[in-house]
Amino acid sequence: MTGITKKFMAAWIITGCLTGRTPAAEELIMLRQQLNELSAKIEQLETEQSGKSETGLIKNKAPGWSSDTKFTGDFMYIYLCQFVDSDSPETADQNRQRVRLRAGAFGKVTDRIDYGIRLATGGASAVNANQDIDGGSKKEVRFDQYYVDLHPELLHGMHLFMGKIPQPWLNRTGLIWDSDLNPEGIAAVCTGTSSNGLNLMANFGSFVIRENGSDDLRLWSAQVAGETELTGTTARLGLSGFYYQNEKNQGAVSGMTTGANTPGTGFNLIECFGSVDLKSPLPVNLTGQYVVNTEAAVRHNSAGLFGIMVGNAKSKGAWEAGYNYRITETDAVPDGFNEATFGGGRTGTKGHSILLKYCVTKNVFGQFAGSLATDTQNRRIDIYQLCVNFRF
Repeated sequence: MTGITKKFMAAWIITGCLTGRTPAAEELIMLRQQLNELSAKIEQLETEQSGKSETGLIKNKAPGWSSDTKFTGDFMYIYLCQFVDSDSPETADQNRQRVRLRAGAFGKVTDRIDYGIRLATGGASAVNANQDIDGGSKKEVRFDQYYVDLHPELLHGMHLFMGKIPQPWLNRTGLIWDSDLNPEGIAAVCTGTSSNGLNLMANFGSFVIRENGSDDLRLWSAQVAGETELTGTTARLGLSGFYYQNEKNQGAVSGMTTGANTPGTGFNLIECFGSVDLKSPLPVNLTGQYVVNTEAAVRHNSAGLFGIMVGNAKSKGAWEAGYNYRITETDAVPDGFNEATFGGGRTGTKGHSILLKYCVTKNVFGQFAGSLATDTQNRRIDIYQLCVNFRF
């Protein structure tokens, strides 16, 4: 019996006593039922009233998808210095201030379907989300990612991505793919564990590079890798294939790039890569990578990289430092998709990259990055960036 019912019952009994009439048991039972119904209606009205706004209108309840959506983003302020030789293919020495803003929403459509939408600054470049600060004009914002991720229960460990998707590929060093590149098409990403505890990874993809009716310029990709954990060490070894279809009919892939590749060359990349993580009090990662283009027009068709990363800047006061050395021959990879801040994004370069990163406080990072590159004619293209990154 609710508090409201008890009050009404007590008042009715007292009234009966004062009038000299004692209520019968049947009357008490009937009255109790009526008062319980009345009490339930009053509580329902109070609940609805509590959901009203100050104007007296009932507030809209948030739809179910909103509770399953996560909003994330980051803002980076960059000071860039570029030093080049006077006859370099780059225009001139430059000092620039730049910004990068990315903001997105990621959530569920159903328990087996996720989605992602992200906006970013920058122009039409596939590999650059940075925006120059210049003149106070309004800046461009474009869709950086938009995709769905299907992971059906029957295919445990597999995710099928469709749309403009995050990179599905392993070993993201910048030798083949710039970190800002988000390919467009379909990719299947699979993970599993063998009977002996070996972690297995594979991905397969079909991506449109340029749409042209039935003769599209396409990228087909496949990767397989295995990972094992030993005492305090994780080792990974993998093999990749990246094949460009119809590139010669489209004026070569280099038609979309800086033009450093040899005109008319084809691209069928074979990549092998490996890494070792030492889980000591100070984390250490060692990375090696080799790429060869079997359809290059000339012999300058290979690229290689070796790198080391020490530390992990994930918490306040933590830091990390990295170094790698790379050689990218002229037709080893398409020159429009590799790292844009090494040698101006051109192939036919070699040199050093360094990275220093420090976590100032939660979600705030300071970073210094530098690349010291020379091309096939020994011309210098050095780029230094000082950045502060805010994540939200």
